[in-house]
Amino acid sequence: MILEGRLWHPQNGLTEGCVAVGDDGAIERVAKTMAGRKQRVRGMLLPAGFDMHVHFRDPGFPQKETWASGSAAAACGGVTAVVDMPNTQPPTDSPTAFAAKAQRAAAASVVDFGLGVSARPGISREAWFGELPAAFWKLYPYGKSWEDYRATATEVTAAGGRPLVIHGEHPSHIDMSPPTELAEHTAHRRLAEAECLAGMPASPQLHVAHLSTADGLAGLPVGATAEVCPHHLLLNLDACDSIDCKVDPPLRTPRDNAALWAGFRDGRIAVLASDHAPHLPEEKASDNPPSGIPGVETMVPLMLQQVSAGRLALGRLVNAMAEAPADRLDLARGRIAAGQPADLIEVDLKAARPVALEQLHSRAGWSPYEGWDTVFPQRVWRRGELVAADGELQASRGGQPLFTAQP
Repeated sequence: MILEGRLWHPQNGLTEGCVAVGDDGAIERVAKTMAGRKQRVRGMLLPAGFDMHVHFRDPGFPQKETWASGSAAAACGGVTAVVDMPNTQPPTDSPTAFAAKAQRAAAASVVDFGLGVSARPGISREAWFGELPAAFWKLYPYGKSWEDYRATATEVTAAGGRPLVIHGEHPSHIDMSPPTELAEHTAHRRLAEAECLAGMPASPQLHVAHLSTADGLAGLPVGATAEVCPHHLLLNLDACDSIDCKVDPPLRTPRDNAALWAGFRDGRIAVLASDHAPHLPEEKASDNPPSGIPGVETMVPLMLQQVSAGRLALGRLVNAMAEAPADRLDLARGRIAAGQPADLIEVDLKAARPVALEQLHSRAGWSPYEGWDTVFPQRVWRRGELVAADGELQASRGGQPLFTAQP
């Protein structure tokens, strides 16, 4: 297959050219011109998204999401690789649980996948710590003392190997009582992020998930990387006061939005991630609504609309959604370059359409962005195979693990 048209070159930016894809699903060559039969790209060709923060709820909560439905949503939204978080049931916290989840993903996922593994005190002394093909270790503050939380972060970052991804909220500020309104949830955690990050180790092994505040950005530990989610850029308490928008970390203020946008644009926040966390509408409407919103299918389209509107540079988006997550996890992908997987999206920035629930693929069945203008990709290729076209899934299964066991 040879694709021809405007494409995002990792050194030259948007340029006319051709991309040749081999039978093995890798990019064979990128050049100005090529001989042979070509497919013309409508709009432009970009690297596909890599979302290193999703909750596909499988195993344990198939009513919310499965690998089949979550990966379908990812593919139709222009994401061809994901990392699933470990808070499933059972949790991904041992080689046995890891193998079982990996088997489920391989049997059903349309997109390539990695798995995060829960960190706990003493985990670096486990015999399998350096051998398990985890994408990263994930540390949650729920049900932990600050002393254990901080000690575990110090232990795992000092051990080296895979990165440690933290939920950057101080355990002492996490009130699990059901809020009566969204602002109450935010008020409980006003200082949680800044106080947590102030006590984290300065380490290049540390990655801060879903950064949400101006103070958190200002207090990022030295050497650490961070990600931001569309909802912490685009939503706030003024724009969304519905309990449906209860997320952890919570929505903040327009001041926080502005600071996060500045940090995202200039690269201090390197990575874009969705924190796709689906819950059913009836759960959100209950007396004890869970935290989380679906987002893997709308992440790239929402941000492409920001590019179209002139609020974000195309190169910064390409880096944040494809290059930076791959680099952070030491994977050779995310670029339109010879030898890399042919994970590609065809995009026309002039072809905006509103988010329509009936066109989304998550089992959640709702979105806080219903009716928002977005730019969905017209075609999506995973390792050279067409997996989505005009919002419709074109393949089932076929996803492969991103990480392999150490030799």
